Amino acid sequence: MEKKKTIFFVVILILTAFILGCFSFAWWQKHYKKTAAKPLATSETLALNALPLNAQDFPFSKRFVGYVIPIHEAQVQPFISGYIEQIMIKGGERVRKGDILVVLQQEQYHAELAAAAAEILKAEAALKNASIYYERIKKAGVKTVSPTELDNAQTQFLSAQADFEQAQANYALAKVNFDYTVIRAPIDGIVGDVSLTKGNYVSPTSGVLFSIVQYNPIRVVFSITDKEYLQELNKTSPFAGDEILLQAANGETFPHHGVFRYTDNTINKNTNTIAVYVDFENIGQILTPNAYVTILVRKIFKYSVQIPKNLVSLENDGNYVYLIRNGKINKEKINILASENTYFIVENTFQKGDVVLVDKFNPAYLNKTITPVLEKTANSRPDTEDK
Repeated sequence: MEKKKTIFFVVILILTAFILGCFSFAWWQKHYKKTAAKPLATSETLALNALPLNAQDFPFSKRFVGYVIPIHEAQVQPFISGYIEQIMIKGGERVRKGDILVVLQQEQYHAELAAAAAEILKAEAALKNASIYYERIKKAGVKTVSPTELDNAQTQFLSAQADFEQAQANYALAKVNFDYTVIRAPIDGIVGDVSLTKGNYVSPTSGVLFSIVQYNPIRVVFSITDKEYLQELNKTSPFAGDEILLQAANGETFPHHGVFRYTDNTINKNTNTIAVYVDFENIGQILTPNAYVTILVRKIFKYSVQIPKNLVSLENDGNYVYLIRNGKINKEKINILASENTYFIVENTFQKGDVVLVDKFNPAYLNKTITPVLEKTANSRPDTEDK
């Protein structure tokens, strides 16, 4: 009996312990789920590294490869045929518009001019006689002369008048041909190679005798992308407020700034670029046509911000940075104005007190109050050039 009571008592203890264990496990599980479901307190703070945003004016230079062309270039060739009588210039010589370059033999054209002048005198006399006769016939009246005589007198007068005008036109043509025996400089500039000899026969079909190139001012052509072109169109005029500088082949900066003239009227579909034409003073003939040069376009981005490229997220719908604003993380869209080696210059669309998040973004931080740990700003740097 004692053994049976002992077994019964043990069984009761085991059942009681089991029941108490079940209740304890159920209570612990319920309490754990409530604790796990509880959100992080918004009062919790987290220190993250951030970069201050200091807006200021940023000088920025962009490089382009350009080539030199003359603003004016004249291909000198004869308008009439003839033998060269005089050569008044040498290769490399500077000339001014109107200077005599070459003289052709003039005897034939002078004789043609004199003959044309004589024809004018002859036609003028015939016209005078016809005019007097016609006036006399008209005054005689229909009772004295027949209608046929009146018509003939009028016809003679009109014919004489036409002959006089034709004689004048022939004289003008002869004068033009005579004047063309003297070939003059059509522009100011420098003469190219002159491979002519006195006595050479030249004609309009002989081709170009030599060229004259204007050196001052001179023009430089370079190309910008279609995106850069659209940015320039947003200004009052392209390159307004920019400095256009030039570096020669020896690396020296040209002393005169360029003056924007115009852009081409089409975009090159193969390169998506458009040509830009800029004029430079070229005292001393430093710039020579067809030479390659480096163009520096120096801009000033007013009240802008500089942000390291590794802090910018380039996405399909735009470019973004993560900001700490009023103690919270914000994703902010930005407008990139220029690109440097490791920085973007962006438009200042930020609020006062915004700082750019440097640490890698974690979605769990969204519900936390962020205390920014400010790093040294990157906005203080010398003028840079886009490579």
